Amino acid sequence: MEPTTDSARLQAADACHDADPARGAALLREIDPGALDPGQRPLYAFLLNHVLTEKLRLPGEAWQLQQALLAVAGPAAPTPLLRHAGAAARLAGDMAGEARVAGQLAASAQASPAQASELLALAAATFSVPGQEGDAAGRAALEGLRPLHGAAWQQASGLDAGAAALASNLASGLAEERTPAELQSALVREAASEAVAMAQAFWQRAGQWVHHERAHYLRALVANALGDSTMAAQQARAGLALLDNHDTENAESVDRAFLQLELSHALARQGQAAEASLARAQADALADAFGDSGLTDWFNGRVARQAALDAAAR
Repeated sequence: MEPTTDSARLQAADACHDADPARGAALLREIDPGALDPGQRPLYAFLLNHVLTEKLRLPGEAWQLQQALLAVAGPAAPTPLLRHAGAAARLAGDMAGEARVAGQLAASAQASPAQASELLALAAATFSVPGQEGDAAGRAALEGLRPLHGAAWQQASGLDAGAAALASNLASGLAEERTPAELQSALVREAASEAVAMAQAFWQRAGQWVHHERAHYLRALVANALGDSTMAAQQARAGLALLDNHDTENAESVDRAFLQLELSHALARQGQAAEASLARAQADALADAFGDSGLTDWFNGRVARQAALDAAAR
């Protein structure tokens, strides 16, 4: 039986969209954005682009539904909705629509329309890069990142957190979803390295200590994917040090488990078997206490990914 409320449809679409994009799209089409709580709207906006544009190649429909969502949100639409809407407009080829969203985003973030447009280009890249292969994916990612080296981005702005999140998405996608063979592409490697370094720089400026810690985790993950075990161990230890200093109530034990897993992988590649075994045991003990099947599956997926990377490196 299909879900009967818009909130339930959104949850069902989120659960099924990877395995069954067509059903996910059908559920998204049935949702009245005005019936969603404001806190649910960013997920809906993301899924519109992820499912309709990225997976089903229907950018025009995604943009049409994003416009309906913006109409509901009104002039005070939050930044995540504007980012997704602007990306949808760009991917649908509606440059005038993108310019309108960029103007709204610039006003809300107290930034220039040109800088907002650069962020929307990066947002669009996060949905177009996954559908490209090898060198083409790396080239497209670098093109989306390039404007963020400009002078406007050297000073703090209200767009920094968005830039950090988008660069993080690009980096994790390239590191986690590309085949080991694709990770040998010089362009993919350059794009992953640039994206993760940029994400960390923006999180340092815009985030709190948890964002800083997670940026270290992502850098460790990317470094392990690229075979740089020295960098991976350094970044994992830096993340763990932040947890030691700030997480006095062990609220971020999930983060600690994943950091220990990346540290173990890096140490094993360096031939430090005893230290790697200890880090892995600590990671496994924390994972055993997750009590959440989704987190357990994610952890096991990372274990499998590391094994695949190691097998390819032999």
